[in-house]
Amino acid sequence: MPAKIPTLTMDAMKQRVHRAFFPETTSDANKVGLELEVWPFRETAQKQNELIPFFNDQGTGLIQILQKLEPNIDGLVYDPYPDGTPKFTIENGGNLTFEPGGQLEYSGAPMPSVTEAIGAIHHLIELLRCQLKGYGIWFFHSGLNPWYSVEDVGLQLQKPRYTNMNRYFQTIGPYGQKMMRLSTSLQINLDVGDPQTAQRRWLAANLLSPLFNATFANSPFINGQNTGVYSFRSIIWQHLDPSRAGFQKGFLEEPYRPCPVEQYFDFSLNAFLMRPPNAQGDQEFAGTFVSFKEWFDKGHNGYYPTIEDWDFHLTTLFPEVRAKGFFEIRYLDAQSKVWCSVPGILLANILYSQEACEQVIQWLNPNRQYLTQWQKLAAEKGLDDAETAMWAKKVLEMALKAAPSNQPDSVSALCERFFERYTYRKRMPATDLLELNAGKVFLPAQYREFERRQLDSVGDILQTICEYV
Repeated sequence: MPAKIPTLTMDAMKQRVHRAFFPETTSDANKVGLELEVWPFRETAQKQNELIPFFNDQGTGLIQILQKLEPNIDGLVYDPYPDGTPKFTIENGGNLTFEPGGQLEYSGAPMPSVTEAIGAIHHLIELLRCQLKGYGIWFFHSGLNPWYSVEDVGLQLQKPRYTNMNRYFQTIGPYGQKMMRLSTSLQINLDVGDPQTAQRRWLAANLLSPLFNATFANSPFINGQNTGVYSFRSIIWQHLDPSRAGFQKGFLEEPYRPCPVEQYFDFSLNAFLMRPPNAQGDQEFAGTFVSFKEWFDKGHNGYYPTIEDWDFHLTTLFPEVRAKGFFEIRYLDAQSKVWCSVPGILLANILYSQEACEQVIQWLNPNRQYLTQWQKLAAEKGLDDAETAMWAKKVLEMALKAAPSNQPDSVSALCERFFERYTYRKRMPATDLLELNAGKVFLPAQYREFERRQLDSVGDILQTICEYV
């Protein structure tokens, strides 16, 4: 609840951002967390890709089915958030959560090694797939729902955070609702390290954004149409809301300010509020755009922000890399079951190697001021752009060589297989999707057969990785 008199200080707000980059407890554990969103569809006699509500009167909503399956999945417990938003906890510390359009998200707990993170995500996805198969449910893996529109999907979660966010984005344009209801992503969570290391990892992680965006582009279709680009999910994010998405202005400026706290603090202050207070002190978006700094400086409708308001505001920011006591790398389309672990392996190889991290900075920092333009080019042209393809090949070759000495051969082999099949040949996962039906949106049966072929081609490697864990 906002306050009637100013109580919040700039120092308190800045300290919150400082902790996000430089947490009080740091280690050299170099843990890895993976978060993967997938689209669940139901096959019926009438349709192969029927949308699944979370709840319905028949008891066949996705969450209702998962509740029934709790006894069959060790450690799966329905444990909603305090406001009632659905969530399942998993024995290993991960969560199953749900997105506003019906997407299912697995958020893995941070694991001591990338191998263990891979094992956890593949184990759970396979377990869910096998259990849900009996209900006619299957998973689609891509950056966007290719068959349905925003209106078709609707807003499946009606909690205040999502209804308010929906109103806010609806006022700006069409992209916010597309993001909420149609997009799926892969997020990689990596440790920040000590303060000096954190600054370098932050710089390198952002610089890599266009290359990984292009290399793993996987969303060429939306609403039954070919978008003409390889990652339309990235295009959506780039048009979403310049005040809270993309790269921080301070990151792009010359000369570069090496402390990311200053970059992120300015970015956070100038982002618009999603729930400014009204005359009664209730917080909801009603069409007025007010930045947090304006609220802090002048108040709004007679109310001033508290530290709780600042904490909430920070959760509504969606930059390409977000600081949360670890670095949440957000610029990736969701990947297929076969390849979903590859970006995390490569990013960990680079950012957890001081030599590789510094090499990335040396190579790519000259392009830092133009990252916004490069990100757009990467989403549109992918590896069709000669310079992007050249740098992607160079960086991935280095990432393969930067693998730690204790990385299992099977983990390296999976990345090498991806590199040989895609990056070396200037192809992307989106290339496969475009070829399934001669550039037109594919049928569910075509996609499922394609996924089976993919699994046949690298399933032996995945099996070896999971057995290693």
